[in-house]
Amino acid sequence: MNEYDVVIAGSGLGGLLSAVMLAKEGMRVAVIEQHKQIGGCLQTFSFRKKIFDSCVHYIGALDKGQTQYRIFSYAGIMPDLKLKRLNRDGFDTVLFDDDAGSYPLAQGIEHFKASLSSYFKDSKEELDAYLKVMQDTCNSFPLYNLRNGDASEKAGVSGLSLDDVMLQIKDEKLRNVLLGNSLLYAGSHSTTPFYVHALVSKSYLDSAYKCEGGSSQISKLLWKQLQSLGGVVYRNEKILKLIEKDGRIVEAVAENGNRYTGRHFIANMHPATVMNLIESKMIKPVYRNRIKGAVNSISAFMMNIVLKPGTVVHPDRNYYWNRSGDSLAAIHYRPEEWPANYALYFNEDKHCPGFAETVSILTYMHVDEMKQWENTTNSAAKPEKRTRGYELFKNQKAHLLLGHVAKRFPEIKENLLSFQTASPLTFRDYMGSPDGSIYGIMADVKHAEKTSIPFRTKIPNLMLVGQNIGLHGVLGVSINAIAVCGELIGLDYLLEKINKTSV
Repeated sequence: MNEYDVVIAGSGLGGLLSAVMLAKEGMRVAVIEQHKQIGGCLQTFSFRKKIFDSCVHYIGALDKGQTQYRIFSYAGIMPDLKLKRLNRDGFDTVLFDDDAGSYPLAQGIEHFKASLSSYFKDSKEELDAYLKVMQDTCNSFPLYNLRNGDASEKAGVSGLSLDDVMLQIKDEKLRNVLLGNSLLYAGSHSTTPFYVHALVSKSYLDSAYKCEGGSSQISKLLWKQLQSLGGVVYRNEKILKLIEKDGRIVEAVAENGNRYTGRHFIANMHPATVMNLIESKMIKPVYRNRIKGAVNSISAFMMNIVLKPGTVVHPDRNYYWNRSGDSLAAIHYRPEEWPANYALYFNEDKHCPGFAETVSILTYMHVDEMKQWENTTNSAAKPEKRTRGYELFKNQKAHLLLGHVAKRFPEIKENLLSFQTASPLTFRDYMGSPDGSIYGIMADVKHAEKTSIPFRTKIPNLMLVGQNIGLHGVLGVSINAIAVCGELIGLDYLLEKINKTSV
């Protein structure tokens, strides 16, 4: 019998960060992971001896004193992270199919404003107003600023939709440039709250960094910290059941029969998956149905390319291309309009500085296109070769995507050495998100009560952590982990320690 103070199911960022923060308080912590590689969305993989990120291609708010910097400093990993700042003059550059121009998004609020004002000289006041609403919105979320606060603080901004704010900007081009990298949060006119755009965008405006050598270094460093604090990670163990007795979860049962008992349990997995693990009258049907009925984000198709050495200049920035002049239209693409958008993420060749070694191309893809293969599984834990038709489908999509990319970036196609692809099924099998959703449950400004999933559950010693709770992304998940750990050790106490450590 394995007995712990805290048992955490899932080793994504939320699970690992929670484990480290609780282990720092002397708790005996175990993390149970179904795959061999830990990290969830932080996983990397090797293709042609080159490292690729699966999901996290860059991170925001990592300058000294900024929120992510403080959190990683407290977790003990900041000094060992190998980071490279993206271009200060444009960490992201926005492109449109019907416009030969390019629009850089600069780091730093004032630099960002000055840069865009040079393109939109008649919209300086509107840009000022937009940035003020963004900053006011971010300041209304206490944990985003590592302070305790009242839920009423964000009440005034939570009901604002993207359109409520963005339509105040009269220049349509400026409006769509500001929304140009909405692939970062799967933005939609009809549902996305403005705060999602604001919290995500502001973190990158503060500072934007790539993890040199891949984002998996974050999970590896957290694992190392956890081990030094007496915690343990069990890999290749899939949790099948969470056993409830007398109103509390008492143990987690793995597929191989191993059992883990604990006083507290944290599930770092999709809430719908958690519901499938629990047979308890404490989970009422209405709650189960709410969780299982929540709408997940769109999925994606990714093409990972190895380039011929010394041929493609490393741009030190990301690119976001939109087929439509409306940056949010892509999420509702029709099959004949695919690809409706794409993002380019380059990695520099350390043996040939100044040139790109690889590039990843990411674009939306509806999981419906996977219908004929949805009952197949293929992961490191459960390898299964899919049909030739599936491989043909991916290959056709890859060449179609590459053709569109080549219109703006011909050097990529001309110097392609080899490539590998990932479909919505890949994201589903490796990240554990239903439908291959890239951002989990989508916030809906019109139905906040249905789409805002609290970290507390109906069972008092079971909590949820991860991208489905609150805000997605590295910063969003980190903040959620603080909220969860604060429930066990005191939020004021934890925030004081985090803020003191990073001074």
